[in-house]
Amino acid sequence: MLEISPIFNAMMRHKSHALLLIIQIALTLAIVANAAFIIENRFALMNRDSGLPEEQLFKFDVFTFGKDVDINQQIELDESALRAIPGVIDAVKINQIPISGSGDNSTFMNKGDSTPNESDAPAKQIHAGVYSGDTHILSTLGVKLIAGRNFNEDEIYYNNDIEAVTVAIVSKAFITAMFPTFKGREQQAIGKFVYAFKIPIKIIGIVNKLQASHVTLSHIEQTIILPKVKAKNFYRFLVRTKASQQQAVINKIIPLMLKLYPNRVIRTPRTLTYLRNNSYANDKMMTQLLMILIGILFLITTLGIVGMAVFNINRRKKQIGTRRALGASKANIIRYFMVENWLIANVGIAIGIVLSVLLSQFLMQQFSLPKLENSYIILTMIAIWLLGIIAVFLPAKKAAQISPAIATRSI
Repeated sequence: MLEISPIFNAMMRHKSHALLLIIQIALTLAIVANAAFIIENRFALMNRDSGLPEEQLFKFDVFTFGKDVDINQQIELDESALRAIPGVIDAVKINQIPISGSGDNSTFMNKGDSTPNESDAPAKQIHAGVYSGDTHILSTLGVKLIAGRNFNEDEIYYNNDIEAVTVAIVSKAFITAMFPTFKGREQQAIGKFVYAFKIPIKIIGIVNKLQASHVTLSHIEQTIILPKVKAKNFYRFLVRTKASQQQAVINKIIPLMLKLYPNRVIRTPRTLTYLRNNSYANDKMMTQLLMILIGILFLITTLGIVGMAVFNINRRKKQIGTRRALGASKANIIRYFMVENWLIANVGIAIGIVLSVLLSQFLMQQFSLPKLENSYIILTMIAIWLLGIIAVFLPAKKAAQISPAIATRSI
């Protein structure tokens, strides 16, 4: 028999020690389960597919301070020179860089008027990352059309007027958000119109996947490409190269750009891999800190279990000796302490489950995290059980070595 009743009565005589360990186990379960869930969630975000050949892409920024240049002509000259570099697949002047942490976003609707008639449904609004470039933007990004076509040369506008834009290429996620009924049949959105500032824009192409620049946004997959090239003193280029020749191309950028026009500043080129790592730096640091926290909590809990087991053994030496003298085997002694730890762990786990749910609800409300999955609670429970078995076994084994003769001595 497990003799649970005598074990429970013995625990109640020194309930403060058991209570502290129960609280420790409960807090460990609540914190570790939620921390592990957050870590997995962060890893999923950091490793999600951007839809781009990241190892082939890099960007650099240009600031022109000279007044003796036509910016539009200089951009065309720069693009031609970049595309002529050996190893370059394509290059484009672009307004923002994917997964870089900084860029343009806007709101689009499926109707030109957000105020509907009584019989009409209200206009649907979605947020999307906005890219702009010329006919080379798809090739440079390395994204592929799943429906429709690329821009024609006569559809590219070299000004800042949104009214001039009449067509657009969008991501599959954009279509799913704007036209939910088309999910799985996104090609049916070709020819449909979306509206920006009541201006109709015709969808002429759909790409499978293209992420926006801000990695923390919930609508990162919803993107739109406009055929527009803004002429400003500050602009940036995105360059796609063969992966094996990327660094060789990067080394040529600054000398080439300054040779084409010296009165400007060329910022250091940055690879998309570098930008990704920089954008997800906070997430990476968070996961590392949470993993350290989990390790510390498990260590403290292990020490608490071992400490309580050693304390109980030292306090009950005469009792253990008496039981040994009355015929209790070493296995009986080991089982006694294992069951005692099992009871304490189960009470702590029961409280910890409640705390885990409450903590998850708090995190959902304050930080918009998803709901904690039950599997993380179950796995943490199993880990605590195994930890308790391992932590208490050696002290229990030591207790089993106590001689029956100890019962006749004064403690």
